[in-house]
Amino acid sequence: MHWMNRFSYHRKLQFSFLTLILLPFAAVTFWSYLSVRQNVSDKILRTNEETITVIANQIEKTIDNISFASLYLSETYDPEVLNSLRYLTNAESFGDYKSYIHQAKLKSIGGILTIQALDADLEIMIVNRNNRIIMGNLDRPVFSKVPDAFLRESGRLSLGEETVLQWFPYRESGSVPEYYYAARFIFDTRNHEKLGTLFIGIPRHYFENLLDTGNASVILSLTDSAGEMIAMHRGSEAVNRKEPLRSEVRIERTNWLLASELPRSSIDSHINREFLVSISVVGVFFAAFVVLSIFWAGYMNKPISLLRASVKQYVGGNRGIRIPVKGKDEVAMLSAAFNQMLEDINQLLHQVESEQEEKRRLELRALSAQIRPHFLLNTLNSIKVNLLMAGDTVHGEMIDALMKLQRAYVHADRPIQLVEECAILGSYVQVMQIRNRLDIAFHYRLEPGTEGLELPRLLLQPVVENAIGHGFSARPEHPRIDLEARLDGGMLEIAISDNGRGMAEEAIKRLGRRLSGAEPEQPQPEKGVGLLNTARRLQVLYGYRSRLTAAANPGGGMIFTFHIPVKGSKEVSSHDDGHVD
Repeated sequence: MHWMNRFSYHRKLQFSFLTLILLPFAAVTFWSYLSVRQNVSDKILRTNEETITVIANQIEKTIDNISFASLYLSETYDPEVLNSLRYLTNAESFGDYKSYIHQAKLKSIGGILTIQALDADLEIMIVNRNNRIIMGNLDRPVFSKVPDAFLRESGRLSLGEETVLQWFPYRESGSVPEYYYAARFIFDTRNHEKLGTLFIGIPRHYFENLLDTGNASVILSLTDSAGEMIAMHRGSEAVNRKEPLRSEVRIERTNWLLASELPRSSIDSHINREFLVSISVVGVFFAAFVVLSIFWAGYMNKPISLLRASVKQYVGGNRGIRIPVKGKDEVAMLSAAFNQMLEDINQLLHQVESEQEEKRRLELRALSAQIRPHFLLNTLNSIKVNLLMAGDTVHGEMIDALMKLQRAYVHADRPIQLVEECAILGSYVQVMQIRNRLDIAFHYRLEPGTEGLELPRLLLQPVVENAIGHGFSARPEHPRIDLEARLDGGMLEIAISDNGRGMAEEAIKRLGRRLSGAEPEQPQPEKGVGLLNTARRLQVLYGYRSRLTAAANPGGGMIFTFHIPVKGSKEVSSHDDGHVD
């Protein structure tokens, strides 16, 4: 997305609007189109299936009527009908009156069957062994000979098939037959001789009327078991048959296949037309939105450009530049806030300039003040040399210890190694025992790895000072202070113990709560203030993991323990970069 950084803010805003609106709209539209297209196709497919199922049921009903008529005539046990068929089986004309009587008998039977199948307009005729029509319900003359084309088509019938209707097409011209006939042979029940053949034909117009559903886009076709066309209805719009929606129903009695095909283009054209109208309307509004967004983006960017130009002038040195505020909208509020920010910056710059001037004056004072510690140290060093040359080693050592403390105080802002801090504590104890006229023994033991750890200077001194000032106030016979340092699980533990007068158990608990911050300070600044300051300083420097604890020394006196987190092998982790208060 780094390439967007080359565009301005309002261009990014326009791009975001177009991306967040156009892309989802296109995706939803495409998904809706596919969904509607599939749903419409499924509904039309179900409708076509229902339609051809109704047509198939009607065809099956007609086939049932044909089956009934064929059984009635071919398996009849009426003696008169059998006598008529026997008499006319070889007849070629009305040779006598009996021929007329027998033909009239057959004609009456044919009339009854014709009435039953009147809705299908079926052709029913019986042809004798001389291929003469001895019964017919259409305009075919009695005893007329059947056409040669009809004989060729019917000649393919199997004479051994007596129980099942045999079907064949009869066409005079074209690919669609004029009639589709069902044939059954009539045998004599006495000697099983062939008396004639019953033909029942379904006309082409019956199928055409049945397949005409009124939908100009649908193609309906009926084929026989061999795949030959029986009838077809092609709509005026059914031209493109690429990927059609096809539905099929198999007529079980004859194994005919009734199929319906609907070109997908006819469905897509209607859906595309509806979606085109919808997209056109939305496109007009979207184009209007784009134009308005460009206009509003330019309008909103104008004050931002003015703001950017004002910033450049201010950076260039024109601190009096301000943006004119017009109206009460968000841009006006931003301009007013920007002007206020410039005022605040001017005040801060003036304040910084004043502070820098004051800082220069303080630095000059600090430089001049550095002469005093050096002068004091040089003076103390001269006194120490004179005392040592005069043989007064006690006071010379006291002056030397005082000089070490003075140097530590001068560099109080620098960290110091633990072993050096212990040496300074020794100097402090040496000065204090001369001052208090006490022979204090100070010993420290540092575990390997702790000597070089750095600490803030004078962090441990308040505990030693508290031991001398309070613990040894009763002036014990052999005062002693011990310091031990060790590493335990990433923590540096420094224990400082004394053999002074100690504290009561309740007082130790109260002091522990005050050191941990669980109990607020009491207004007694003369007792334990140095220890509380040390505990607070410890937490400021090293965080919540550090602490200072107090406990009674089993041999008498107190033990104060520093717990300081260790960051590495050479330093203790600190939160103030080595600075102390």
